[in-house]
Amino acid sequence: MARRAIESGILRLPEGDESELRLAGSRCVACGTVFHPARSVCLACHSRDLRDIGLLGRGTLYACTHVAVPLRPGMRERHGYWVGQVDLDDGPRIQGLLAPELSEPRIGMRVRLGLETLKVADDGDETVVHHFRADESAEAAS
Repeated sequence: MARRAIESGILRLPEGDESELRLAGSRCVACGTVFHPARSVCLACHSRDLRDIGLLGRGTLYACTHVAVPLRPGMRERHGYWVGQVDLDDGPRIQGLLAPELSEPRIGMRVRLGLETLKVADDGDETVVHHFRADESAEAAS
């Protein structure tokens, strides 16, 4: 079974263990600015000397909103979905889907990167999208 992201250039999908899942990013060698997704030119200093990096996808929920219309056919059509802005621990503030089980997200809560399967093909291959879910390890530590 293979997994494929719904959009290329956003994720680094591991072969097996989801703990190795990373967001695709880049870091400017000249000024240190971090981007997601990866870029070829730094927006801060305009350098073209950027290195590809994998971002861990852990951070703090900065803002969120509930959307009541379907995202894509067959995806969360009945109950809508949450979108949030996350301040990544090792990168910028990014926008992303929140996991379906997060029915009452809280600003300031700790979140981590996860995957949601959108479709399974007849051969078992999965099409996935990333989302942010509650980071239970951080919640337990506080």
